[in-house]
Amino acid sequence: MSISLTTTLSYSQTKKKKHTDGSEKLDCVRKTKINLQQRLANYPYNQTSQIKLIAYQNKGEAGVGEEIQKYLNASVGKKAAAIESQFDEIKSLNFDQIEKLTDIIYNYGYKANPDFLSAVKCYMPRNAILFYDNTNHLIAFIELCFECRNYRTNDSKITLGDDCTQKLSMIKDLFNQNGIKYGVTETEFQ
Repeated sequence: MSISLTTTLSYSQTKKKKHTDGSEKLDCVRKTKINLQQRLANYPYNQTSQIKLIAYQNKGEAGVGEEIQKYLNASVGKKAAAIESQFDEIKSLNFDQIEKLTDIIYNYGYKANPDFLSAVKCYMPRNAILFYDNTNHLIAFIELCFECRNYRTNDSKITLGDDCTQKLSMIKDLFNQNGIKYGVTETEFQ
């Protein structure tokens, strides 16, 4: 009787191996501890005096996201006052919020080197991060499609770093915390 009890206990203590497809390597983890001063030394932060989060809803008949792409392309170099009337929601980031945004971008990356990358073909941007210089001219943008987990920038020097699975969700949370609803919690204005 003591033999069977020992055998039963030893079998119940073995852990089953978990079969994975490797997608967990795409998860976001804090990989580095680049300090704020170092993060802000990179373009466009090093030439920026103000960062704003925006939401833009199509005004015409174009497909969702087509207007914002054309509008942002044409807006680089223009003053904020000349372009911001077209945005549906605008929030300026304070120092702590800029610290949080750059922390997400620079310090979060892949859990492990991925064996593959995920890709989504759709692109319907409704939001953007705008960078203004000290004369209040738009110098750069990061256009975001939270729905399709994709983005584009106006300059190849601007990146969101590793495209780990939760990174855009973390940025989306920052938009939500700042009161931006369209493209974040709503896809059409009620």
